[in-house]
Amino acid sequence: MRFQLKALRALLLIGVFYSGPAHSMQESERPNILLILLDDVGYGDLGAYGSEIETPNIDALAADGLTFNNFHATPTCSPTRASLLTGRDPHRVGMGLIARYDFGPAFPAFRGRISDQSATLAQILQDEGISTYAIGKWHLAPRKDSQPAGPFTHWPLGKGFNRFYGFMTGSTDQFAPELVRDNQVISETYPEGYNLTVDLVDHAIEMAHNHVSYTPDRPFFMYLATPGMHAPHQAPQSLLIEQRGRYDRGWDVVRTERFQRQKDLGLVPQSSRLPATDARVKPWETLDTTQQQVYARLQETYAGFLTQTDEEIGRLLSELEVLGVLDNTIVIVLSDNGGSQEGSPGGSINHTTNNNGIFETADDILRRLDEIGGPNTLPNYPLGWAQVSNTPFPYFKQHAAGGGISVPFIVNGLNEKWGAKGGIREQYHFVSDVMPTVLDLLGIEIPDRVDGKQQLPVDGQSMTYAFAEAEAPDARKTQFYRMAHNRGIYDHGWMATAVHKRGTKYTDDVWSLFNLEEDFTHATDLANTYPEKLARMKEVWRREGEQVNAALMVDLENPGPKIKEEMKKRAAKNPKKHEFIYYPRASHVTDFATPDFIDRSFSITASIDRPTGSENGVLFANGNHDSGLVLYIHKGRAVYEYNYFANVKSVGTMYKVTSDTKVPRGASQISLRFDKTGKLMGTATLLINGEVAGTLEMPKTMAARISHEGMDIGRDANTAVGSQYNSPYEFEGKIENVTIRLGNR
Repeated sequence: MRFQLKALRALLLIGVFYSGPAHSMQESERPNILLILLDDVGYGDLGAYGSEIETPNIDALAADGLTFNNFHATPTCSPTRASLLTGRDPHRVGMGLIARYDFGPAFPAFRGRISDQSATLAQILQDEGISTYAIGKWHLAPRKDSQPAGPFTHWPLGKGFNRFYGFMTGSTDQFAPELVRDNQVISETYPEGYNLTVDLVDHAIEMAHNHVSYTPDRPFFMYLATPGMHAPHQAPQSLLIEQRGRYDRGWDVVRTERFQRQKDLGLVPQSSRLPATDARVKPWETLDTTQQQVYARLQETYAGFLTQTDEEIGRLLSELEVLGVLDNTIVIVLSDNGGSQEGSPGGSINHTTNNNGIFETADDILRRLDEIGGPNTLPNYPLGWAQVSNTPFPYFKQHAAGGGISVPFIVNGLNEKWGAKGGIREQYHFVSDVMPTVLDLLGIEIPDRVDGKQQLPVDGQSMTYAFAEAEAPDARKTQFYRMAHNRGIYDHGWMATAVHKRGTKYTDDVWSLFNLEEDFTHATDLANTYPEKLARMKEVWRREGEQVNAALMVDLENPGPKIKEEMKKRAAKNPKKHEFIYYPRASHVTDFATPDFIDRSFSITASIDRPTGSENGVLFANGNHDSGLVLYIHKGRAVYEYNYFANVKSVGTMYKVTSDTKVPRGASQISLRFDKTGKLMGTATLLINGEVAGTLEMPKTMAARISHEGMDIGRDANTAVGSQYNSPYEFEGKIENVTIRLGNR
């Protein structure tokens, strides 16, 4: 669907003055802000940035607005989101890594949440009387808070949004997502044909309708964080079919074509060279027929998902136009980082396999070729297509340089005050610049205190100077980058970066050096040519990192005595929980907040009542159709299944043990005991009322992550872990509670 942008007109409406602090812009003059954050979309993925993928609605925003060719984010999602919303370096606010990880007070840059001294854009705007709405991906709440009882301090409503509809974690299923409305976890059985991206935009439209109906004189700030294009890549079948055959020519040809279009569009200097292909990416013509067929299909799925994302953005824009507010809305579109290398060189059809060090073969994927992108598949594209996403740069998501940090940035809807309509802007910008830019556009000063708390320094700088003057010199001269062990520093037109190899010393890292004023695409490494310049750049990295608490490099495999002591103190102060008791009406919880079953002994005990002796159903489930564990009663017998990537023929299996006797009528206890017998292996024992009812040897268990779907009591929501039932398979009897006990590692 295409939307039609009307000619811009003055953004002056008759209204009342806001009774709060005085600013240069009256409330009646303030535009609405629609901030669209795409996920894992590379610099070269949008049509406006040279792609062949159909994104006409975003392209229309670029054509009628400003396109930035030198905009940067952090190399991964949570840090970018924290920086986007707070205007600060993510390390300064405690989000140097994704929200899953909190290393404690000894590591203030890595706390897995936004500091309460760093008010979000939504909090500031809410205090100004502006309505605030968040839709889609959040991924800014720490693990310990990501459960249905809160605390909700770091959920969207706790960070300044009036309403929220979306998901809390880094990714979810398009056909069976884990959803939250405001502060409440939603437990649903999704109908056939359900699609998350459509659902999210439906709710965004509903929020817009309510806003215009009941508070038409108040501006709004809407933050739409799409699930696309983070894996799993899924889309409606009709869109997948439209892509058939489009990528049969391979990633080398497509990358070259995108690079030429970028030059034609003026996004890349004509003199630029395309950087060398990543050593892990094989030339397309050297792949066998099966690999080419599978890899082309995975990219078709990516393209279909991105086109669907664009269509839904267009549907929202069209609805805002129907409501009469689009002409008074500034729209900003960007991505949180570059194309992802998490699909490995060969791609996958099960999103969690690579997290566990398991790599599917092309034959594994070929077996399910026509299922790719539909329900019960969780695809990710291979590295060669990620490199195409990041055209014209080297590197990927998680790398602190090039394609990891270079992302599209488009702004549309600026009035005459901000200068020319249309065109490319070449100034160097970072994601922390967005918050002060929005405040500048709204005539709001950055507050020193919010909710009585003195605020941390704001690192971002308003970009509005570049809106008005295409040739204005860069305001940002230096930018620090770090992603876990990878480092990067930009300083006055130069970029230095180091990709760390685990198990080696940081002092042994090999650094690269690029002169971006002459080498826009990072094609020529000058580290050996200018060693003194590189040494100075390393010192700038250290200096800048110290300002945001991020210069300390700690080898967590060999942390040294001082850090070990700090970690021991923290462990003593915050002992790990080993017993959990859940009750039958407990809500679904994401994998962020489930007990950790990885590589340890554990037990699951369900105290139940079967009044007639015929009741069946799930007692406990953790995971989804690609991996997980489930304890249930089927045809009167207790069953334990451990889904070890059963859909991956070459390595997967469905472990299953069924009780040799039926579960008795009335009250009883059904237990599963797993005894670890070696690394990632053990024995599962099924018990009924303490008596052994079956055993099973399990030579392989998951190494890092069970699934990207969480846990249920008394049902298996979303998608089914087990092989003998359909979701949700609610237990028909009564559950008193389910007790989980974890052994020490």
